[in-house]
Amino acid sequence: MQARRLEPLLRSRRGVQGLMLLVAGLAVVAVTGWWTRPPLPEAVMVGAHVVHRGAHLEGERLPPGHPLTALLPARALETEPGGYSEAGGAVLRVRRHCAWGLPGRDPYRGSAVQALQTATLSPTVVRQMAADIHAGRRVDRVHISNAVIRAERSGREFAPHLVAMTHGMTLCVDTRVNFARGHSEAGDLYEAMDDDGRIYAVMVPDVCGNVSVLGQRYVRGPAAAAQVAGPGDPQPWMRLRPDERIRQLPDGLRYVDREVALAPDRGGPGGHGVDAPGTLVLSAVALGALWLARRSAG
Repeated sequence: MQARRLEPLLRSRRGVQGLMLLVAGLAVVAVTGWWTRPPLPEAVMVGAHVVHRGAHLEGERLPPGHPLTALLPARALETEPGGYSEAGGAVLRVRRHCAWGLPGRDPYRGSAVQALQTATLSPTVVRQMAADIHAGRRVDRVHISNAVIRAERSGREFAPHLVAMTHGMTLCVDTRVNFARGHSEAGDLYEAMDDDGRIYAVMVPDVCGNVSVLGQRYVRGPAAAAQVAGPGDPQPWMRLRPDERIRQLPDGLRYVDREVALAPDRGGPGGHGVDAPGTLVLSAVALGALWLARRSAG
């Protein structure tokens, strides 16, 4: 009689012990799988595209509402030009949402004049900047990374996701620096002032010679407030010294997508990934525990 009373208790203890062993075994499997899993690639948003770090993206055609469609001839939106040209009005093919992930993969084959004219910079800036690039009269050097494009001497910082960069015979607006983790490049920085006193910045990376128009990312102190037009002051930037003026993109390049306005990196600067193998193992542990618990209770 006493043995019959102890039997359910023993059976229950065996069930609990079996459950504990199963959970411990699955936990070991989960930890082992997490430790040995291959690293998932980081990914960022380039327009509406999810692109892995270190990958190259050729981009896409401009949408009908993009301001460059009204500022450039139709041929710039359809086909690449025949080749290198210094002629007035010579332009490149234009695309958007490229990822610069493989430096040196597709070096620029056009001229500085073609790049700057396609970027809709004024004739004054095109002449001065093209001459400086040809002569190597840089104003600074830049360090290029996924996080920022930084001028060495001035410390001026430019956005790494809103670059108008050339490659081949194309100018791609809203190009994103998309190097593999830890990679960086260097280049020359050039600046020129237009007839209204605005200053524009262009970088030429050492690795590929891609003429690239930049927009300043961070503005500190009173400089930002002084850039805002006040009543009766159509050129507020003229109140600042040239070194304090913001280096902005030309109006035709400052376009914000309606669908994916300023899409951030997935999960922040480092990218984001879902650890699918670990999630599946943990789910298996939970299901196994529930199954054994129900069996012991029955």
